[in-house]
Amino acid sequence: GQIFSSSLPPPVLTLFPPSSAELQSNKASLVCLSSQSVPFADVSWLAGGSPVSSGISTSTAVQQPDQTFQISSFLAIQTSDWNMEKVYTCKVSLGSQTAEKNINKSDCPTEE
Repeated sequence: GQIFSSSLPPPVLTLFPPSSAELQSNKASLVCLSSQSVPFADVSWLAGGSPVSSGISTSTAVQQPDQTFQISSFLAIQTSDWNMEKVYTCKVSLGSQTAEKNINKSDCPTEE
């Protein structure tokens, strides 16, 4: 069996911006992928530094071929907020470890 200790590696986060097609339709979403060594974690989102309570949909963990687990969390956002370069943060807590990653419009290359 596995021994859960406080020395779990922190989750590895990848954040994806809205697609340009989404941005044109005014319904945009951010995707946060969390890769971790156990099948559970708490995912939360911040917008402009404030906790977000609605528009979040987080999947259950899916085991990957390399024995890690991946959780995906989607955050529905306002296109206008994104265009005003509001900073969004995906935060994943796993025991005593917390990982967070920020994304905003200026981080992302413009797609033509």
